[in-house]
Amino acid sequence: MYRYFSFVVFLFLLLSGKVQAQKSVSAQIFAEVIQGVAATENQPLNFGRFITGTAGGSITISPDGQRLTRGEIIAEEGNYTSGQFLMEGDAGSTFSIKLPNEKAVLTHQESGKTMYVSEWISNLPLSNVATLNEGLCLIKIGATLNVGTVYENPVGVYTGSFEITFSYN
Repeated sequence: MYRYFSFVVFLFLLLSGKVQAQKSVSAQIFAEVIQGVAATENQPLNFGRFITGTAGGSITISPDGQRLTRGEIIAEEGNYTSGQFLMEGDAGSTFSIKLPNEKAVLTHQESGKTMYVSEWISNLPLSNVATLNEGLCLIKIGATLNVGTVYENPVGVYTGSFEITFSYN
């Protein structure tokens, strides 16, 4: 009888308790909108004034603005500068830049003859990754201008453009 009584009590307790197969829980969701990346050209890349001869050569501008000539190029006085860009974004974020893969073309305004810019370099580490300290970073770009002979590149002004890409990491 004790067994029967124990079984009835156990069955009663089992059936009288609430059994839940589901439980709803309130959970949280987060999102944060940050400042978009912005880059402004503060200073154009400028190889300056020079004289070329019968063999041509090249002019390199380093990111820190130093100019080096090779071949039959004579550098003249005047302005020459590395390209400078002000990067703005969310403070403490890291970003990268992608320098041009292709040569940039500078075209003579009167004759249409061209020179090419290549060997792009920046003041960022080799990884081309930097941090936006206080939301800002100044990026300096250098490159090499390949100059032909005086016949291939007549006297005058040459202009062109290049594209670099700034991205949050």
